[in-house]
Amino acid sequence: MNIVVKRSFLKNILFYIPYVIYLLYSLINTSFYAKYISSYGKILFLICFLLLIIREAIDFKLNYREGILAIVLILVSCYFYIYFGISQSLLPIFIYSARNIDIEKIFRISYKISLFMLLFIIFSSYLGIIQNYISYSEIRERQYLGFRYALYPSSIFCNIIFLKVYLEKENISWLTLGALLIGNYVLFQYTDSRLTFILGLLLIIMSAMMKKIPVFKRLILNRSFSGIFFLSAIFSIYFTLNYNYLSDWQANLNEQLGGRLALGYSTLKFYGYGLFGKQLSLVGNGLDEDGFLNTATYDYVDNLYVLMLLKAGIIFLIIFLVGMTIIMKKVYRTKDSYLYIIFILLAIHGVIDDLILLPQYNSFWFVVATLFIGQRINRNTE
Repeated sequence: MNIVVKRSFLKNILFYIPYVIYLLYSLINTSFYAKYISSYGKILFLICFLLLIIREAIDFKLNYREGILAIVLILVSCYFYIYFGISQSLLPIFIYSARNIDIEKIFRISYKISLFMLLFIIFSSYLGIIQNYISYSEIRERQYLGFRYALYPSSIFCNIIFLKVYLEKENISWLTLGALLIGNYVLFQYTDSRLTFILGLLLIIMSAMMKKIPVFKRLILNRSFSGIFFLSAIFSIYFTLNYNYLSDWQANLNEQLGGRLALGYSTLKFYGYGLFGKQLSLVGNGLDEDGFLNTATYDYVDNLYVLMLLKAGIIFLIIFLVGMTIIMKKVYRTKDSYLYIIFILLAIHGVIDDLILLPQYNSFWFVVATLFIGQRINRNTE
């Protein structure tokens, strides 16, 4: 008996296998399970890369747009490898490889794996299998819930909210919206990740409004929002570079942003910035695999745009902002109000932290290649 495997099926499998490996490893590595798997990271990433190369080699052909996209994303991948790390460098390769994949299927896989791993890690911490680190300060207590930083579980759940709302759209049930609201609030109570909680809450509220008042979807589709990434970057960089702690309103704004302006200002002044990137090792509040805090001076910049300026340079930041503005315009033309509002919130999310660069916190990078080459997002594969 001859077994015939369709090329389209094989190519899909050669995307999903490495993506599941990549996503699982990335999620686990944010937790205290990291010490059991971190030594395998490079070989797992290499396997993922090779499988994606094999996928592209099958029935290899490119049109003009795909060729341009391939060149751009290969350069971005190399740039990420130099200035951000191996994990980020794989993302552009995945984005390119996803151009002929059913995006909604990627979202469903991401949603199920992320939700399962989030619950698994949290329950593991409460069962005592891994550590539930708790940090105390004068103003708040934060539980890490088995993760190596308090912001990680809330950011993962924020991505889960975005995925669920997008997948269900106006068909999302009130019960599901209620469950997302409760989950968001519970994580906020434990982790005290205020700004991430607000972003998740905003999408839940807007989803309820679009479900109840259909005309609200048309109001969201405002062309002026297509420049939201530029506006977020200008806001972040201007107020960071011109921060003055003696100004009462700037001090209040800095407090509302969790001290991000003051920290960004001091880090930029210390390291400087230029046209091109710098190889820097910044120290954050995250714990190592054994639960110990880095004792070096804290200088990590929790702002995507300022961090890109610092580590990647002015030219790359401008290219990124132009690219995201083009994507926003393409989303606008599709009249997909749900995707449009999600990208608006992601742009705002960049003001809070840089986590949206990674797929475990932002699954929506996978629409970039599809939109660029003019394919439909909610379509079946090949």
